[in-house]
Amino acid sequence: MTTLEKIVHELASVPEALLVEVLNSIQVAKSNASEFEKKSVITRTPGLHQGQIWMSEDFNEPLSIEF
Repeated sequence: MTTLEKIVHELASVPEALLVEVLNSIQVAKSNASEFEKKSVITRTPGLHQGQIWMSEDFNEPLSIEF
């Protein structure tokens, strides 16, 4: 049984009000996915902010107990 078939099987016994909520959730998820796909098309430029970020010398040292 595929995932889609399992979903349809489960939804067959769900009250109508809950089906509306599920439908709304699916539509929001699809909308968010399409927005994410649009944003992921932007190309990145390596080294654009080179030298603007630093890490302290003790970055890999264990944290103190007080932390």
